[in-house]
Amino acid sequence: MVFIIPAIGILFNILYRTIDDYYFNLIGNKLTIYLSSLALINIYFFAKIIQKSQVGFPLSRQMTIFLIYAALLAVLFVIPDGVEFEYEGGIKGIEGYNSRSLDPLDLGVPVFSTAFFLYGIILSQTVVIVLIFNGVKQYKEIGKSSKFGKKYIMVLSGMILMDIVIVSSYLFNWLNKPIGRQISLYLGICIIPAAILLYLGLKQEKKEL
Repeated sequence: MVFIIPAIGILFNILYRTIDDYYFNLIGNKLTIYLSSLALINIYFFAKIIQKSQVGFPLSRQMTIFLIYAALLAVLFVIPDGVEFEYEGGIKGIEGYNSRSLDPLDLGVPVFSTAFFLYGIILSQTVVIVLIFNGVKQYKEIGKSSKFGKKYIMVLSGMILMDIVIVSSYLFNWLNKPIGRQISLYLGICIIPAAILLYLGLKQEKKEL
């Protein structure tokens, strides 16, 4: 789920840019940031499954936590004017969409409102802080030489790199400055080492016969 959920978000990101309808752009952009933020909660389940390996961590409890976090994040969809697209000349909204340049095509850039930015960043980063705190604590308990200790380091490192991409999306879409969007574009490369580290940390080891 750590991989599948943001992958769906990336798909929506491609779709809304391809279809290029203003209202679908709004929904698609919100879905992209929503799913990217939602994916990280699954790392919490990984940590708890290891921590409670002797007593178990029920799927029902995982689903409850997942649905609560998903519902809290879903508030992003109902924040009034939380996301608007801005077009050449600084014109926002449907007016800018209808009067945009068609040659070359001006797809516009998403702009987050302060309320959308603050809600999304506070909620997502609260989860990340909890994950880092619990991860470091469990890493110390497990020990550096443990197989799971090494996995924790890879998972935490991958999560932080993925979170850099998420934070930059919230921050620079809110600030709405060309230099910020350029920085966010470069930071997007973090998703590649993040995916590699998360895969190595989360994958199940084959049992030796």
